[in-house]
Amino acid sequence: MVSKLIKIKEIIDQIKVIQNKDFSLPETKQEVLNLLETLCGIALEQEKENQELKDEINRLKEEKGKPKFKEKSQNTTNDQQSDLDVKPEKNWSKSSKKGKVKIDRTEIVPIAAGILPPDAEFKGYEEKIVQNIEIKTDNVLYKLEKYYSPSEKKTYTAEVDESIQGTEFGPETKALISTLYFENRVTENKIASFLNSNGIYISEGTVSNILIKEQSEELTNIKSQILEAGLKSSIYHQIDDTGMKIDDKSGFATILCNEVYSVFFINLSKSRDTVKSFLTEFLVCLFIVLVGDDAPQFKKVAKRYALCWVHEDRLFKKLNPILECHRLELTRIRDEIWKYYERLKAYKLDPTEETKSELWEDFNVLFGQETTYEALNERLTLTMKKKNELLAVLDYPVVPLHNNLSEVGIREMVIKRKISGGVETQEGLIAWENNMSILETCKKLGISFYDFMRGIYSKKITIDLTALINSKQTILN
Repeated sequence: MVSKLIKIKEIIDQIKVIQNKDFSLPETKQEVLNLLETLCGIALEQEKENQELKDEINRLKEEKGKPKFKEKSQNTTNDQQSDLDVKPEKNWSKSSKKGKVKIDRTEIVPIAAGILPPDAEFKGYEEKIVQNIEIKTDNVLYKLEKYYSPSEKKTYTAEVDESIQGTEFGPETKALISTLYFENRVTENKIASFLNSNGIYISEGTVSNILIKEQSEELTNIKSQILEAGLKSSIYHQIDDTGMKIDDKSGFATILCNEVYSVFFINLSKSRDTVKSFLTEFLVCLFIVLVGDDAPQFKKVAKRYALCWVHEDRLFKKLNPILECHRLELTRIRDEIWKYYERLKAYKLDPTEETKSELWEDFNVLFGQETTYEALNERLTLTMKKKNELLAVLDYPVVPLHNNLSEVGIREMVIKRKISGGVETQEGLIAWENNMSILETCKKLGISFYDFMRGIYSKKITIDLTALINSKQTILN
């Protein structure tokens, strides 16, 4: 509020000065228009703030506030594209299932007797795939042989498989619980309800223990292996974070990833020291470039920091001028940014020293220009200061121009957090880190999370995630 009052006072001072100027001069007209633009912006912001205060008052009085609708930006030309890396629309067509669907059994369907004419000749089969899944129990009563030796005064009892020792539930059930909770976002009580209604009698507390406590050490080791293999897979990695409740305290979840892996960390702090703590000195040396948004905690972690062009464009998109002349200026600048971005994409495919030099110099031309729109000039100046971070791609063409991958990856954690409300214990925190890391990595490698977790709970792991990550190194670099 104080800064807003200071801004208004500055505008009033400008108005007092402007009243004595020659209004026929173009520079005076430009100054007046920018003052009007600023005043309109403050008025709209004040209106929004007043409405929010009214809504909060109504909420406290247990009354409904004004319904919220997403506002449509006035920059319609550029807003048709959500970010700098929008792909052109493709004509949709239904894909064939034959190559994707696992066939469990084949059944020959004969033609009904008596309908074929005498001269009908067999011409093979017309195939039709019907997908179906059965939900049924496989509850087993194990009768363990027992023998007693009088001479040794000792009883010998047969042992069940290692995976079901000390438990009432098999590995398939536990893998299903993990899949429902972490991949399908089903709550613990709903998982218990689903299993109970289908013949598996289990309490909500037991579901929680399976998710949080079982195989915790093994999953922690796998997460560490994914992190090390992932960091070795490429010279660049992407990072992003989001808020997270930890035992009713405000914390943060961070994702570190590239195209072949994802690893999550949950902490009470999001400081640079916390980010550095994710990585030992050894692991930091495994990569060169970290790609992210303009958050200060991500900088000075890797040897080189690369900024996301999508985030930078959003800062221009946030400008919402009232006056047509300023809207036209903003549209022109954003169009020029798009064209420059396309040149960077072309450079990634065919990097040359000549093109590199041209792009470096043209960045100054693009973001060093002056417009009639004061707020836009300020935005251009701020972007100019980020030149080294925005143009990391010129030195490392394999580095992405945007941070979409980590933004999409962290979204899964955001949705899970909204459903579950966060984590309550240290054991729960570790379980979320481990399982979400393995889940997102499995997705990127085309592996079934259920199959992988079944291997974990059966103690017969047949899928080596680190080997699959290692096999992708040459593709990324």
